[in-house]
Amino acid sequence: MRAVTPPATSNKWVVGETRAVDPTPGADCDASYLVTLTRGESKVRSMVEFVAPAAVASIGYAREVLAPFLADDELPRRLIVSRDGSVRVVDPA
Repeated sequence: MRAVTPPATSNKWVVGETRAVDPTPGADCDASYLVTLTRGESKVRSMVEFVAPAAVASIGYAREVLAPFLADDELPRRLIVSRDGSVRVVDPA
């Protein structure tokens, strides 16, 4: 009989619940989303905010903005998406 090798577990963060929240006071943002991410037993939250006027803000886009960071050990706590679509980390892990 051949031994069965279990599939390798991913070290990437998994995007979970995402919900709209109030933007950070004083930030020039008019849309903000809180994204919950998990990896094994670890659970973190990142905030993705969109500079006003946020014509492209959505739950899906907020999740997409976090995609480049999913393999990192620590996720940024807060990101801001500019009108031109560029993303900057405001509050690193």
